[in-house]
Amino acid sequence: MTAIGAAGITLASRVDSIFAKRSDAFAPGPGNKWPGRVAINFNKAAVTASGADTTVIKKMVDDAVCMLTDQTTVGGAWKAVFPSTLSASSKIAVKVNTLNPGIPAPHWSSVRAITDGLQLMDFNGTAFPQGNITIYDMNNGLPAAGNLATAGYKAANFPGISIVTDTPVDGGDGAMNNKTYAASLKNADFLINVFSPRGHTQPPKGSQFTLGFKSHFGTYSDPEPTLHPNLPQNLVSINCAGVVLNKTVLSICSGIYGMNEGHGPSGNADIYTTYAQSIDKTSTNQCPTTILMSTDPISAEMQAIKIMRINNKGAYTITDMPPYLQASAGMAATGFPSNYNIGIIDESQMDIRKMVNTVAAILPNPVSGVARVSGVGIAARHIDGHNSAFIEFNCPAEHVGKDASIEIYSGKGALVRKLTQKVLGVRNNLSWDERDDRGSAVSAGTYIVELVSIGKHASAPLTIVR
Repeated sequence: MTAIGAAGITLASRVDSIFAKRSDAFAPGPGNKWPGRVAINFNKAAVTASGADTTVIKKMVDDAVCMLTDQTTVGGAWKAVFPSTLSASSKIAVKVNTLNPGIPAPHWSSVRAITDGLQLMDFNGTAFPQGNITIYDMNNGLPAAGNLATAGYKAANFPGISIVTDTPVDGGDGAMNNKTYAASLKNADFLINVFSPRGHTQPPKGSQFTLGFKSHFGTYSDPEPTLHPNLPQNLVSINCAGVVLNKTVLSICSGIYGMNEGHGPSGNADIYTTYAQSIDKTSTNQCPTTILMSTDPISAEMQAIKIMRINNKGAYTITDMPPYLQASAGMAATGFPSNYNIGIIDESQMDIRKMVNTVAAILPNPVSGVARVSGVGIAARHIDGHNSAFIEFNCPAEHVGKDASIEIYSGKGALVRKLTQKVLGVRNNLSWDERDDRGSAVSAGTYIVELVSIGKHASAPLTIVR
């Protein structure tokens, strides 16, 4: 894995006892091209008083895929996502979740940006054909056609793209005792899974998410009588073996709007002010306004849960992750007859690339193939044009639940601002509105940002430009 940009930060964690319980060798799916690599793009302008801004959302998706793939063109970036077997005749299925067709559903314009980008892929002068792209949802036996259209998935918004109210077929899924699943997935060569931050009330506690894993209850038939019982175990079976694992190339969280953990899947969007202001203190948006993507379904799921946990000030360490995700990532979890290991759940091992309001933010150097270190680290980036600074800091897992102090000093050593934040995970973030303790905007210049957490110190420079 590689990091982009000059900003760096020392990753910190401890060797948690959970790692001693790892049950199987790492075995990602064939489409998981970059295990642990995640692109996260936040833009407070994505939702205004008039609703979602489709132009901003398209740019967010375009920038995220370029950031994920280290490519400079949108078409080149999308082509880089796929294995070398991709051709102009390949079939690509895009799974969406429209069980709740209101605004908490993956916003249609984010999926339009995906389908537009796929058509920019070039094969010796031939563009990838729109007729080879299918958007589908079986929608758990509900009237999916109406739900798809209500959520904006209709021909007018997707010219030339097939939008399918799917039907189950006997495809030999290789995961659920050859249970029937969506015809669109059977007929596709590759799968892109698009979901949104949502919860649900189904037990057990700790598994109350409707994210990328549970989105495939709309890929399989008869979820109510056969899948909701033993829900966590079935999530693992569907996503860690067979057709879903073998065809997935990208997981995308379309977090333009969102619901909280345990809420949904029906209902309206929840308020995400706490999360939004953790990224940009000047944001007045009540929505998450985030696009998140990864070839690694475990890392994508974990980072989506992190967004939801930040919004409710909940912890997001490995041991705080739901059992289905732990079991899918090779951790021994009670009640799971077998454990897989298809992706990276340890955030300290992820290559996380971030953009805030179109500005590349903190890009920590990933730890790969080396021992985890015990310590703290901090980095900060001024978000030009927004009077805010994005600050990211890392702490060992044993610091979780404790308060960390972030102190900002002028170049002359004077304390300008002191912030306090509870440590929720190994990697934490907050935003500073670039005002001093009296509420006055600070001037341009270089500042020192210092982290103090349980007696451990780290510092980094911050340059503010006006």
